[in-house]
Amino acid sequence: MIVAKAQIPTEPPANLPTNPSAVFAVLNNFINWLFYFLLIGAVFVVIIAAFTFLTAAGEPEKTKKARNYIVYAIVAVVVAFLSKSVVFLVMQALGAPVSF
Repeated sequence: MIVAKAQIPTEPPANLPTNPSAVFAVLNNFINWLFYFLLIGAVFVVIIAAFTFLTAAGEPEKTKKARNYIVYAIVAVVVAFLSKSVVFLVMQALGAPVSF
């Protein structure tokens, strides 16, 4: 004989965001972490590119590789600033409180 039991509804966890401003605060926090992570990563990539330039000794392959690293670092910085600006614009458009 198989008996099925009904699930008992439970309360949601207390730390879930329940209003739009709390959701935007969580999103803003995530974008801030992403922003700083990308900026720190870009600094490391520039340092690696500088080291590659210094050790290239005029080899075109290594200098091209170092230039590509610089381009990647610039792209990371642009993405970081775009992520901050998109969140700001969306929060402004929806009327959410903006704090940086």
